[in-house]
Amino acid sequence: MAKPEQTEKATPKRRHEARQRGQVPRSADLAGAVIFLAVVLTLHVLFAPMMNGLEGNATAYFSRIALHQDQTFQSISMLFVQASGGIGWVVLITFAIAIVAGIAANLMQFGFVMTTVPFRWSFSKLNPINGFRNLFSRRIFVNLAKQLVKLTAVAIIIFSTVSGNMGLFAQVGQTTPAATIMMTFNVIYAVAWKFGLFLVAVGILDYVYERWQLEENLKMTKQEVRDEWKQSEGNPEAKAALKKRQREFARRRMMQAVPRATVVVTNPTHYAVALEWDEVKMDAPVLTAKGSDLLAKRIRDIATEFGVPIMQNPPLARTLYERVDLDAPIPPNLYAAVAQVIAFVYKLKRKTIA
Repeated sequence: MAKPEQTEKATPKRRHEARQRGQVPRSADLAGAVIFLAVVLTLHVLFAPMMNGLEGNATAYFSRIALHQDQTFQSISMLFVQASGGIGWVVLITFAIAIVAGIAANLMQFGFVMTTVPFRWSFSKLNPINGFRNLFSRRIFVNLAKQLVKLTAVAIIIFSTVSGNMGLFAQVGQTTPAATIMMTFNVIYAVAWKFGLFLVAVGILDYVYERWQLEENLKMTKQEVRDEWKQSEGNPEAKAALKKRQREFARRRMMQAVPRATVVVTNPTHYAVALEWDEVKMDAPVLTAKGSDLLAKRIRDIATEFGVPIMQNPPLARTLYERVDLDAPIPPNLYAAVAQVIAFVYKLKRKTIA
């Protein structure tokens, strides 16, 4: 049962871990009820053919005994085995159907689970205190209540079925042995299938209870949910620190690229964009640094320090800052505007050299 502080539903990760440990919603009553009902229905279908086969085999059995002059225990045993051979295939079919029904009932409840955790040795299982505590647990009382309900139900079903067939039982002395057997079997079958359906209904309710019980046991505290989120998504503080270090590294690398720039285009104060162009190595100018406000001032200061030309072109600076990523080439629709800037810079450098 969940503790008062366990108010949160289990996360998918906790459910997955519980499933790996073999903690799944499972009702043994439901599986047993399905097997019981399948066996009852199978025997009902196969009973008439089995009885006909037994009748024929029994006739042949006694005929063979009459023909044998010197009967021995071994010969009579062999004849009896041959006579009762018709029961063997019925047993095999019933057993196979019971196995299939049991597997299907469990698969419908929790699917396929392969784990050895429930079979591992644990000293806690030998703790007498835990054993004594389990004697008065809720599960014990629930199981006791289920057994009492089952006993009451089977008593009611037997009483009502037998009471409704009292007229048939009164005719037993006037019927053949085969008819008596069939009548008895029909009464037993009526009790069995009714009780089987009742057991299935109880099993379904038990499965619902087991599922609710498991959900309660898997509930988590708010702190457990937070801890799990930190483990799966990472510590928010650590992630923030990592992103900060990444931004600082990118900023340093960007500032190291400013001295190599061909020109710095400014807003003039709000934005600064550094462009690098090498007509031999590049197909288009590349944006190597960009920034706004204080970062823009830092780019202008470095450009001034290393003699990189600075050109004021507010529309172009803002467009480059907003539309072009760092270390990305200039898009074709900005070639003309950037070419004018670079041409002006080259012209300025030739004048300076001259």
